Amino acid sequence: MTRLIADMAQGERESLTLAALRDTLLPKLISGELQGKTGEPYAAAVTP
Repeated sequence: MTRLIADMAQGERESLTLAALRDTLLPKLISGELQGKTGEPYAAAVTP
């Protein structure tokens, strides 16, 4: 049971990280501020 809870917690952390990346990068991509690999510095700043 402990393993299940740990896996659920890990999934939640990954979900929050991905949501933060999406919320940071998507507007920049849509506006044209970022193109292709230029988003990597932004992703590094958001990822814990």
